[in-house]
Amino acid sequence: MSPIKGRFKNHLDEEMVHLHKNLYINRSDPMYYEKVIRYLDPRSPEAHYKLGQKFEAKGIMDKAIFHYKECRKTYPSPFYFASASAIRGLEGNGKGAESLPVSDFPIIYKSSSTSPRLWKIILFMILLLSVFLWGLLWGKDSITRTVSAFQLWGVGKEITYEVVDMPYIIYLTKDKPHKEIENDLYNKALDLAKTNPGQNIWLYGIASNGQNPDKKLVPLTDETQKVKAFVVAQYNSAQDQTVKIRFINTDFGKLTLAEAGANLVRTALEAYISDNGTPPDKLDKLVADYPQNYLSFIPQEIQSGSNQIVGKYDGDGGWVFDPLAKQYSDMFYPNTVEKPNSHRANFERYRVVVGKSDHSLQLLAGSTLLMEKKVGLGADDATPVGSFSVLDRVKEPQGKHPNVYGSSALGMGAIALHGTNDPASIGSNLSLGCIRMTNADIEELYPFIPKGTVVFIRDNNHTGLTAATAQWNPQVLVPLGTRLPNESAKNKVFHWLG
Repeated sequence: MSPIKGRFKNHLDEEMVHLHKNLYINRSDPMYYEKVIRYLDPRSPEAHYKLGQKFEAKGIMDKAIFHYKECRKTYPSPFYFASASAIRGLEGNGKGAESLPVSDFPIIYKSSSTSPRLWKIILFMILLLSVFLWGLLWGKDSITRTVSAFQLWGVGKEITYEVVDMPYIIYLTKDKPHKEIENDLYNKALDLAKTNPGQNIWLYGIASNGQNPDKKLVPLTDETQKVKAFVVAQYNSAQDQTVKIRFINTDFGKLTLAEAGANLVRTALEAYISDNGTPPDKLDKLVADYPQNYLSFIPQEIQSGSNQIVGKYDGDGGWVFDPLAKQYSDMFYPNTVEKPNSHRANFERYRVVVGKSDHSLQLLAGSTLLMEKKVGLGADDATPVGSFSVLDRVKEPQGKHPNVYGSSALGMGAIALHGTNDPASIGSNLSLGCIRMTNADIEELYPFIPKGTVVFIRDNNHTGLTAATAQWNPQVLVPLGTRLPNESAKNKVFHWLG
């Protein structure tokens, strides 16, 4: 990438010489003249003359003579006569400039037929050149700086224009093959470069959730969102024809899901102990039929792919359940081959936050946003503000009217969080006080709301979280081939506000 030229001149800039692209050398570098010859101009008379002086001072006469002779290959130059004099001194002839063989000069003086007028013109030109060179030597700038600044001997020119960083967030499905993610980033970068030529395109890939469809692209306005990216792409069509893609912390999603599964069960355990006074002797009691269905299932441990329960850690996969432990993080944790303490993360209970002003619902585990949905609320501000506990988890709930509560409901006393057959009411205030979701959204959310989960209803959502901060793929936690409890309430009729 080419350097970005600063808006304000730095006092160190005058000591730097630009070679090419982002390569510079400093005039104070002891190897400055060697680098000029190697990287910038192999014929530079200034550099050869300075190196001749350097080797002469060190007593390395053969190298000194070599560089003085290389200096004299460029004529005219301010160092031509000085290098000729140095050569005579080193070779020991001790004669003045007039004793040099005429053939040593690039201008031929041998012809005896040269007219006096022509000799006068030649001498006059030499005099003008001498005055010019002395002006350079004793003027405002040193000869070294002036010669380098003018770049008289074959130095090229490179112009750098200031570019603008254009950062975006792109929502991606994290569990897709890396090749597909790479292609999505590549195509998006090329599309943006067509309309923004010469600018730095940055794409920060964040795991998609239900609220953020796959490959949705939005400008990055919050720098803190960068830390959520699991992949980053950068492209500038004017500087490089390569889209640079870098994956970040590829194991982050697995670790987060392991913690999410553990904290789901811990939240249910806390509610069970609150209701019954003691922990269950077996975890099966958490997945009993309604109304004891604290959970819909014991989640699958993500690393081992098992949800078997053991009473003591052995590292064979699944979970460890110790009802005698005093802390929830010690009562339930992954039974993986790694040290058990490495996965005994702090207990971060599940909770739900509903923001009335933007009709939002967020599912969180501690400070981690797992899921975000849109909801419908009560007309005339009928949905109350406060905190409510989930008392009933019901599939196919019955009301006074058929299908009034949709496919599933989470009852909280007088109100409920439930589905609806009127999806147009989502985002509006049309209910009698309950919180409505589409049937598809409540079905996705329901298994991850244990009985006893606290639902906070607020005028405004103050979590400050706008996108899933966990690499959330809930279906990975759902075990296959496991008997699920009967979560219907049979003939019970519920009287939530609706």
